[in-house]
Amino acid sequence: MKRIYLVRHGESQANAERRHGGAETPLTEHGHQQAVFIAERISKLPVQKIISSTMVRAQQTAQAISEKINQPILSSDLFVETRGPAEFEGASYDDPKTLEAFHTLGINYGKPGFQLDGAEVFEDHTKRAQACLAFLAEQEEDHIVVVTHGLFLRILVAHVLLGPTPNSKEVQSIMSALKTRNTGLTVFDYGDTPFVDIPSEHPWNMFVWNDHAHLG
Repeated sequence: MKRIYLVRHGESQANAERRHGGAETPLTEHGHQQAVFIAERISKLPVQKIISSTMVRAQQTAQAISEKINQPILSSDLFVETRGPAEFEGASYDDPKTLEAFHTLGINYGKPGFQLDGAEVFEDHTKRAQACLAFLAEQEEDHIVVVTHGLFLRILVAHVLLGPTPNSKEVQSIMSALKTRNTGLTVFDYGDTPFVDIPSEHPWNMFVWNDHAHLG
């Protein structure tokens, strides 16, 4: 069995300001403290490898873990945050134009061929989520930490829970229903079927969601 420990990055400057962050958005001082807390927690686990999104806030979180457990970081664009409409990077969550654009994105999310200013849609999310799960399954190590992002983490969870061929409405429902804290810990297992007498073509399951006990 393979166990994947997924960590959302610490609080970023954009999180604190309630803005849509870009690739270069760093952690706040509080975010760095959160990274230290999750690093301490990870140090008690048998982690053999660290994989991180290439975005700065994820890299800074992964660096705290790396320094604590003395493991290098493997960076991968597979685990970056889901891409929204390009023109709204840095915009407030409450900006009317941003809200309108994300509403349009939501109602057209599963329509084949739909595009909106470079934003990822259902087809893109499905392709990337399945690529991520395949990539993790191929790793030699059995205990791996992945530092990623809140929305993309929810997309990964949807594909673990629903299997390789979910529909867009199911994915949207899971994305909307789940909340995650900065440095929340989610755990996936690969190759461990809960019901041994029932064959499964989907070897992934979720063991833990958004555990943030390390934050007090």
